[in-house]
Amino acid sequence: MLITPGTVYALDLNSDTAIIQLAQTARVIINTIGPYSATCGTAVIKACAENGTDYVDWQIVMTAGWGAVPADLPTYLAVRHIRETMSLPTREVLASLDDLKGSFSGGSINSMCDLEMSYGSARIAAASAPFVLSPLPRSSAEIEKHGVLPAPNVFGVQVVEGMGALVDGSQTGIETGIIGRSWGLFAGQEPYSLGPDGYGKNFFFSSRVRQSGPFTAWLFRTGFVLLTTAITKIPPLRNLATKTLFPPGTGPSEEQRRGNHFTYRVVAIPDQEGTSRRVEVKFAYQGDPYVFTGVSLTEAALVLLEGGTPAHQRGGILTSAMLGDKFAERLKQPQAGVEIEIKVVEE
Repeated sequence: MLITPGTVYALDLNSDTAIIQLAQTARVIINTIGPYSATCGTAVIKACAENGTDYVDWQIVMTAGWGAVPADLPTYLAVRHIRETMSLPTREVLASLDDLKGSFSGGSINSMCDLEMSYGSARIAAASAPFVLSPLPRSSAEIEKHGVLPAPNVFGVQVVEGMGALVDGSQTGIETGIIGRSWGLFAGQEPYSLGPDGYGKNFFFSSRVRQSGPFTAWLFRTGFVLLTTAITKIPPLRNLATKTLFPPGTGPSEEQRRGNHFTYRVVAIPDQEGTSRRVEVKFAYQGDPYVFTGVSLTEAALVLLEGGTPAHQRGGILTSAMLGDKFAERLKQPQAGVEIEIKVVEE
């Protein structure tokens, strides 16, 4: 297959030969065709791995879009800032989706249902457990069960001074799994590592969504669990959602996406008893999360083409954090439009 820059080609996704030819010709492949487990995801990844072709999607370089970049990359930046300015490992990181105006597509609904049908809740939960995706194994005894910030109450609501009422959201499982893998990828003695214990031997991570108050947070959590359970586990409701209301290929129009935005606030606490300092990273985008995913995937691919990141030193199935500071700098450029701010806060 001879590829001419700037040309659009139709690819037969049912043909392994066509996919292999594409992988042999391209330097980087960006895959946006989901659900990945039900379409050509596995075949494309296999072809890229066998032919030395870089690959990015919302899941590998793991979740290089809205799925985890707003938590994964700021966590790396915060941990590195603590290492550089305080010479300390990190004890806890809390990633909070502080503000969101967004939308969802038929592809998102179908992906959620397809994962449930393909793997089941137990397997999905196991894959999202802390550090289970880490290349550096951790025993249950080594994994911290809680951080130094106030823990969630019996209703699953976490109230943190200065951050408000927080609760698990749709990204919690994904972000927990991905950040756990980043912890292991940055561990060791390699030049790109952040120390033998990665982010820190006592590192604890949690992902939350901010609500207006504790009761609202409980309502959100309860409603979210009931809705997702109904859609994924009750066949008539699943068929209604995936085939009638939100079939694959449908999504918000440009007009409906106008004015959408999101802001993440990532707080990192050094592993030093009695410390009053912490690092905060703001990660904000004035646009729809789906648009951000397109921007992020493109910038990730360009970083892979440029080289010179921890990802290039290590290789393998990586996370967006492994694209390092170059990725952050590209996202901050005007054409990408992401706001990233890092500051040290004294409590």
